[in-house]
Amino acid sequence: MKHMKKIFVCMAIAMSVFTVSSFAQGGGGGRGGGAERMKAVLKDSLGFNDVQIDSVMAVRQAYQPQMRDIFMDQSMSADDKKAKLADLNLQMRARYKAFLSDDQIAKLEAYQQRQRERMANRGGGNR
Repeated sequence: MKHMKKIFVCMAIAMSVFTVSSFAQGGGGGRGGGAERMKAVLKDSLGFNDVQIDSVMAVRQAYQPQMRDIFMDQSMSADDKKAKLADLNLQMRARYKAFLSDDQIAKLEAYQQRQRERMANRGGGNR
């Protein structure tokens, strides 16, 4: 059972990485406009202004290659991957604090969690 939980956590992290990758590259799981769709969510649903939106997108894009490298590293255990990804998430959060309020960061993290859950329920999307 613990092994299955680790696999589920790794899959959720992987889906998060692929979601970030898809948004950063302008994909969107086959529906097109991923980056634009995320910008719309940040503006319309989360109430971010244009400067905040561009800043969030820049931070996500900056960390996406590192997240992908961690996920793809076959020599790392699931626990090591989880720890390294958690560290990157803390680094991203610290960068968000420069231009987002604590409430906005909480909204962004809640949105990201909903996306991860949605991807998990879809079985990982089309990747």
